[in-house]
Amino acid sequence: MNSPTIVYLVHPHSLVRAAVAEWLVCNAFIEVTGKSGSLEEIAHSSKLDRTELLIAFAHSATGGAGQIANIKKTHPSLKIMIASDTSAISDVREIVHSGVNGYIDFNAEIEEWERAIKLVSTGKTYYAQQVMTQLAKVSIGGHTSQHAVETKNSLSKREIEVLRLVASEYTTNRIADELFISNKTVETHRRNLFQKLEVKNSVGLVKIAVRLGII
Repeated sequence: MNSPTIVYLVHPHSLVRAAVAEWLVCNAFIEVTGKSGSLEEIAHSSKLDRTELLIAFAHSATGGAGQIANIKKTHPSLKIMIASDTSAISDVREIVHSGVNGYIDFNAEIEEWERAIKLVSTGKTYYAQQVMTQLAKVSIGGHTSQHAVETKNSLSKREIEVLRLVASEYTTNRIADELFISNKTVETHRRNLFQKLEVKNSVGLVKIAVRLGII
């Protein structure tokens, strides 16, 4: 049996902190070992020494970006996930550039929370769909429509289908079910997309999908 993920929770309101901690522990495979009201309280604290994942509820991503960067300097191995309802491009850029490993809408369903926690705690990244779309919009400038057409023409019909579903945040299992193919085939298409589109992760695929008008 795997050990639970050690989580530290940050939320400005004590009652909400307690409720969220209980909710997460009951529904996700985690152990909440500490809670604080702000990132500033723990920026230079030893409270995070045993923590694997810091989940911070931030009403403004921009407001917490500086503190996140400071925490990353003192605890470089710590994984950080932000939960917020903000989706403005400037806020998303600030928070992503600060070094976070994940960004989730705090109104997300528990299934999405569980998936995000598992991915981030194992060293992967997780950005909510609306966040990836905002990031994609930031980088669309400078690419001509002709370039987009040429890129799309280089992909097979099946690769375009897989790209659309990946960009729509479908899991490998769900893509396989949707397209009536095996998980192994999905992963093969994903690797081919990374190679053809010259990207390294799902965020890169979303950028391309937005640019091509696939989503």
